Amino acid sequence: MIRGRMSRPGRRANGALSGVSAVFLVGAVLAPVSSEGQATEPLSEALGARFDEKAARIMGHVGSRDQPQLTRLLESEINAFLRFQGAPKLPKGIASPRVHIGPDQRVTAEAVIDLSLIREQGTGGWLNPLQYLTGRIPVSATGTVSSGNGFVKLDVEVVTFAGVEVPALVLQELVRHYTRTSTASEGVRLDRALTLPFEIRELRLSTREAIVVQ
Repeated sequence: MIRGRMSRPGRRANGALSGVSAVFLVGAVLAPVSSEGQATEPLSEALGARFDEKAARIMGHVGSRDQPQLTRLLESEINAFLRFQGAPKLPKGIASPRVHIGPDQRVTAEAVIDLSLIREQGTGGWLNPLQYLTGRIPVSATGTVSSGNGFVKLDVEVVTFAGVEVPALVLQELVRHYTRTSTASEGVRLDRALTLPFEIRELRLSTREAIVVQ
């Protein structure tokens, strides 16, 4: 699954999120927080604001070459931002997004997608599998993330629509719908590495957290 500039907090983090994608997405490593504490910490606007401040820090590191800059993002902070500060900025038809960062660089992203809106727009013609789906459906995708040298790659393993496994092609069409522009009709291609924004060199993922290396 992201370029705004910084004026107020929500706009700062939205720019950072959109550059990482797709997922996911983005000084110093913060003091350790146990996985157990992260799992039980309820989502709140304060947690979302914490992510926003870290996003601003990531942008502020651009151009800094003295030493590697590390910023630690917690899964709970990302999800709190998506629920509160980021909710008004979501594309039309996407609701309740959430990410889970597991071991072995594995990430699961899920959201409720209004496929009726996509169908009404007649995207992609009769060959597009999204044209044969309708209604608000929970969508989930799991894959492994690899990154380095300023690039990130997602290898999709499992995609489900309403709990039913579907081909990765269906997810690709969904991503294309939301990322295409007048100059890039294909949108984001899941089978290609993406350039990380803000001079990010690498994303180091471990259970319920991501460390952004600049």
